Amino acid sequence: MKLKRKPRLNQKGQTATEYLLLLLVMVSVITSLLSYIKGKYIGDITRCSQSPNSETMLCKINNLMEPGGGGAGKKFQFYHFK
Repeated sequence: MKLKRKPRLNQKGQTATEYLLLLLVMVSVITSLLSYIKGKYIGDITRCSQSPNSETMLCKINNLMEPGGGGAGKKFQFYHFK
């Protein structure tokens, strides 16, 4: 007795669809990670005076580069020439 095989469905576009969905998921994950990294570590230089944002990397670098800045000690000396 022979078993009847089920007819195969047309699945020609299945792999292309899977790759597109995988690409969409990867783009969304990367976008969310980059926005988190920007908010947490880089920060906004216009809001460095606010307490939660003052510990970001960009604010620390800006504090070092300002004349008389540097926190514990003066890293750079600022002279006025006439």
